[in-house]
Amino acid sequence: MERLYQYDVVVVGGGTAGVSAAVGAAKTGAKTLLIERNAYLGGEATHSGVSTFCGFFTCGKNPVRVVEGVGQLVLDEMEALGPTVDYVISATGNYNVNFQPEYLKCAMDNLLEKEHVDYFLHTYMTSAKVELGSIVSIQCSDDEGSFTVMAKNFVDASGDANLAHRSGAKLIWGGDDGHPQAATMPFRLSGVNTNCDMSPEAVGRAVRKAKEAGIPNLTREKGFILKKEHSDIVSVLLPSVIPEGLTAADLTHMERETRKQVLSYVQALKTYMPGMEHAELAVIGPSIGFRETRRMVGKETLTVDDVLTGKKCQNSVARCGWKPEIHKDVDKMATYLDVKEGSYFDIPLGALQSENIENLYGAGRMISSDEAAFAAVRVMGTCFATGHAAGVAAACHALEGTAEIKHVQEVLKKQGALV
Repeated sequence: MERLYQYDVVVVGGGTAGVSAAVGAAKTGAKTLLIERNAYLGGEATHSGVSTFCGFFTCGKNPVRVVEGVGQLVLDEMEALGPTVDYVISATGNYNVNFQPEYLKCAMDNLLEKEHVDYFLHTYMTSAKVELGSIVSIQCSDDEGSFTVMAKNFVDASGDANLAHRSGAKLIWGGDDGHPQAATMPFRLSGVNTNCDMSPEAVGRAVRKAKEAGIPNLTREKGFILKKEHSDIVSVLLPSVIPEGLTAADLTHMERETRKQVLSYVQALKTYMPGMEHAELAVIGPSIGFRETRRMVGKETLTVDDVLTGKKCQNSVARCGWKPEIHKDVDKMATYLDVKEGSYFDIPLGALQSENIENLYGAGRMISSDEAAFAAVRVMGTCFATGHAAGVAAACHALEGTAEIKHVQEVLKKQGALV
């Protein structure tokens, strides 16, 4: 028997942006479905092991809170599960939120259940039906076969703009030169003496010694090691590759090559970095983490000038306080563009609206932006904010026939968002 589901809003992708979009839409009153291809929620935060939220606060000293709303609801759920969240000063001097990825999976389950959001895990979105410039339905697949989901409005929070791609929305691949930022395969080590120097400089010294000793498959020398208070488990962000495409062949190559790098980095750190002598490899990935692949062309596009000048706008639906962090070289640390301490810029609704697909909203790291602006908005704290905004706008559009900016802003504020 053919399976057919009907909703007001459908969200594709269950990462930070997707969970925020689904909760925001449901709290607005829309019947909402979230679709996620993995066995759990969290996106890069869980299946790529990136265990820190950047972007809840502005950069530098005296940080200013710029993200609340659904992002705060997720943090509340995490804290209800025990001591699973730390507010820390990072190696770059920014105020970040470290967390335990396994608990984040459960916290997101709990939040969606509380907010009465339907969600399907183990589900692939395979195609989209478009009529007169709007998505009518999407085709999905699970282990029992295929099924159809119809909705009035859709939010693409897939990270790679997969729904936008399949619906014929206008897209950009990579940066201004046509090449994306480096993708990274994080891994976790247990049995680490975290009282030792774990700074990027210390990592660099160890990796250079390993290269001199002939250990192969080492790319980036400097990188971040994320640690949690009272734990001997750390996350290491080093193995890197530049994405060339998203076919099965491309993805297989990247996963294989970065896993080779992981083994070499484990050997290098155990041998040459104090505190790592008794470390054991606990988890690889489990999936490579992308910073940049496809992104949507919107009705408005964020620019580097917006970021650097802290531009404010009347149609703002979210804030971003992160500075551009550009990873274009697999052998080097990121390039940072400095912003004024404590400054943030507004994200307009038009940056979340597809230019040519009327009922498609984008959220997370695929929103409409130039290369340098993208390098600021892609962080997960900001993804919570853009997801929340996209979900509320899609719900208003579905329920009222339009996403009128003043009403969208009023709903976001009622839901605790900073607009």
